Amino acid sequence: MTVGAVKSGFLQRFRTLPWSRAKPLRILVRQSPDWRNTPYQELIESSRSFLRMIAAPVGLPENFISEIVSLWDRTFKLTFFDVRAKMKDIAQENLAAVKNATATTMEQASTCDIRAEPVYLFIDDDDWLHPDIYRQIKPHLRPDVDGYVFGNILCVSHIELRALGDGCYTNNYAISGRFLQSRNGDFDCVAQHWAADASFHWPEFRLARIPLYVSATNKHPASTMKLKDGLHGKELSAATLRRLIEKFVDETARIVVPSEAAWVEPYTRNVRKVFVALL
Repeated sequence: MTVGAVKSGFLQRFRTLPWSRAKPLRILVRQSPDWRNTPYQELIESSRSFLRMIAAPVGLPENFISEIVSLWDRTFKLTFFDVRAKMKDIAQENLAAVKNATATTMEQASTCDIRAEPVYLFIDDDDWLHPDIYRQIKPHLRPDVDGYVFGNILCVSHIELRALGDGCYTNNYAISGRFLQSRNGDFDCVAQHWAADASFHWPEFRLARIPLYVSATNKHPASTMKLKDGLHGKELSAATLRRLIEKFVDETARIVVPSEAAWVEPYTRNVRKVFVALL
């Protein structure tokens, strides 16, 4: 099956799966532009809005991405937004493979009744979940728990198993429907990982830890935080951007995947192919 066919099927699920046909997991995809069909200037303005939203936790100016986009598009064969579209394609292929789950956007979820039964997960549009995540975490689910944290696999130019603990990374947490129901469907306190991290440390919050690596954060060279880290202290130029991509391509050729993270390997290979094509 082609990536295009997977994408089409995924979008069809978004449009046609009613909430009345409840599944055990609800995957809520955060801000997720249509990278291919949205007008360029609208995407630029969206990037500024996004950076204003995350300014406090990450400390980036609102023009950080827009300045990179202009230079990126003059430097590489694929535009910045084309690369982001391809990252989303890979993530949608992953989401289409996740069993016992319904994926929807945050905008759609906010108009629906909250049920007590499902577990809710929140992800970015370029990240991944274990295709059998529900079977993996099901033995750990309890009716007296508000939320869960589990293992997160950091996929950069290497594979890192982040230490299990209380902290919320991009997508290593889940919320019980019962908790959301008690908050009258207020997603704002858990939708972004830094907000969830604060909520999980409320004295009354009932937290459980699941010692499994069932989520992955894809920090590719076109992701905001990877660009932040890779360009820190360096002059923004075509040469520094190219070196960032070359370093990623070179290091991912020698990547070692721990057994706990074996499920991410096909996705990391596809990510690498995209950046190889830039050079």
